[in-house]
Amino acid sequence: MLKQAQAGFRRLNQRSILDRLGFTIDVAMIILVIANLSLIVFDWLFAASPINEFLAYFLPAFHGFYDQHIHQDFISYDLIFVAIYLTEFFIRWGVAIARKTHHRWFFFPFVHWYDVLGCIPVGSFRWLRVLRIITLLHRMQRMEIIDLTNTYLGRTFNKYYSIIVEEISDRVVINVLQGAKREIADGSPLLHRIDSKVIQPRKSYFIDAVAEKIIDASNNTHAIYRQQLGHYLSELVDRSLTNTKQGSRLASIPIAGNRVRLRIAHTVEEISTVLLDQLIEDLNDPKSRPVIEKIILDIIEQVSPEGEELNTFIQQSLQEVLDEVITQVSIKRWKEQFEDD
Repeated sequence: MLKQAQAGFRRLNQRSILDRLGFTIDVAMIILVIANLSLIVFDWLFAASPINEFLAYFLPAFHGFYDQHIHQDFISYDLIFVAIYLTEFFIRWGVAIARKTHHRWFFFPFVHWYDVLGCIPVGSFRWLRVLRIITLLHRMQRMEIIDLTNTYLGRTFNKYYSIIVEEISDRVVINVLQGAKREIADGSPLLHRIDSKVIQPRKSYFIDAVAEKIIDASNNTHAIYRQQLGHYLSELVDRSLTNTKQGSRLASIPIAGNRVRLRIAHTVEEISTVLLDQLIEDLNDPKSRPVIEKIILDIIEQVSPEGEELNTFIQQSLQEVLDEVITQVSIKRWKEQFEDD
C-alpha cells in the first residue's frame, strides 16, 4: 500500500512538473508570437515612405541598421521564428501521440491547421499566428491557469464571439427552414411522410390524452356544478310545465296542482343528479374507456379533412409554423444582451 501511494505521488509530481513546464512554454510562445507579429507590423510600416523618411530623418543610425541588417533580409529572421514554431509544434504533436489525445496520430496537424499554415512565411499566412495566441490563452483558461472572463479582453472576446456565433447559426437555421418551406410549397413527398410517420403513429396517443382530459375535466367540474345543474333542470321542468297546456291543466287542479308540479320538478332534479353521478362513475370505469376513445376517434375522422384538402391543411399549417420559427430565430438576441454596452 505504501509503495502504491509513493508511486501515485511520483506520478502526480511528474504531472505537476509537466503542467508547469507546459505553462512556461505557453507563456514563452505567447510572448514570442507577439514579438514576431510586432516585428512584422513594424517592417510593414518601415516599407511605407512616410514612416521610412521619418525614421531616416529623426533616427538615422537606427534606420540604417534596421534597413541594412533586418529589412533587407527580413525573411531570414522570420524563418528563425518559424523554426521555433515548428519545433514547438512537433513537440506538442509528440505529446498528443503519447497521451492519445486524438483518435489517430495524424489528426493533430488537421486539428491545428492554423499553426501549420501560420508557419508559411508568406503574406497573409503570417497573420494566422494570431490564432496561436488565442488558442494558447484559451487552453490556459480551460486549465484554470488564468481567468480572463472578468477582464476587458475576455468580456470583449465573449461579446463578439457570441454575436458571430449567433449570426452564423441564425443564417444557417433560416436557410434550412426556408428550404423546407420551398419543398412544402412544391408539394414534395414531405407532406405524406409527415402524415404517415408523424401524425398517424401518434393518433392513438392523442386520443388517449383527450380521453384522459375529458375524464379529468368531468371529475373536476362535476363536484363544482353538480347542484347548480340539478337546480337548472328542476327550474327548466317547472317552466315547461307552466308554459304547456298539460302543465296548465295540472296547475289548475285545486290545492294539489302546484304541489304536484313542484314535486315533479324536485323529482327531476334528484333523478338528474343521480344520472350525472352515475355517468361520471361510468366515465371513470376502465371498461368505459374504449367507448370514449371510439367516440373521440369517430369525431376526429368526421371533422378531419381528407385527400387534397388534408394536404392543403398540412401544407398551410407547416408553412405558418415555419414562418413563426423563422421570425423567432431572426430576433437579434445579442442586441438585447449587449444593449447597455
